[in-house]
Amino acid sequence: EALRWGIAVRLPHVNRSEIEFTLTWDGDQATLWMGLGQVRDLRRSSIREIVDGRARRPYADLRDLVGRTQLQPKELTHLIQSGALDGLGDSRAATLAEAEEIRQAGSALQLTFDLGQPAVRPESPAQRLRWEQQILGQPVSVFPLDLVRHRLPAHVPLGHLPAQPGRRVTVAGARLPGWTGGQGFFLGDGETFIVARGEAPSPWLPLLVRGRWLGDEWGARWLQAENVQKIGL
Repeated sequence: EALRWGIAVRLPHVNRSEIEFTLTWDGDQATLWMGLGQVRDLRRSSIREIVDGRARRPYADLRDLVGRTQLQPKELTHLIQSGALDGLGDSRAATLAEAEEIRQAGSALQLTFDLGQPAVRPESPAQRLRWEQQILGQPVSVFPLDLVRHRLPAHVPLGHLPAQPGRRVTVAGARLPGWTGGQGFFLGDGETFIVARGEAPSPWLPLLVRGRWLGDEWGARWLQAENVQKIGL
């Protein structure tokens, strides 16, 4: 629905998110921030502590957050992996490595000297997608189709389907969660989503779908799926 209305969806963030989803405005641009309550295994008491702490001043970095809260190790790991500390470190992988250093030192105030230590390699888009699916239940910063676009065969973009009435076409997308109100599923490519009729595959898998773009006299439009092929990540 946010995609349909042109609303940007952002990951939960320790400096922006409340417990639930929050809609903010920057001029005419609306942004929907996922709530910290979406982060798997993050206690309500920890969320309140994070929100209350940033009301005094935003968190500057990982050590600032750890020094001002009582987060459990799993909670901190899930916050980092889900992107809730993006912008407070070089990458999620680097922030995870720093969190492990803090854990081993026993205090966020204990400085470590990393002279000669190799830089931590940033996580891949595929790794971010896996983390977000596992911890938030859905990917946000990476759309599954982005990981396979370089090896997709020729296909019609979903946004071009209205120009293909009744024709057999091949499209690419990922099944989005949600109920269409009948038999079928939502298919999105990161910019557009449509209704496809046919047996619904698992959500968020990259797909090639072959079928016909059909409609009825009441204005409903859908892709009648004849063949659905999963694309491995």
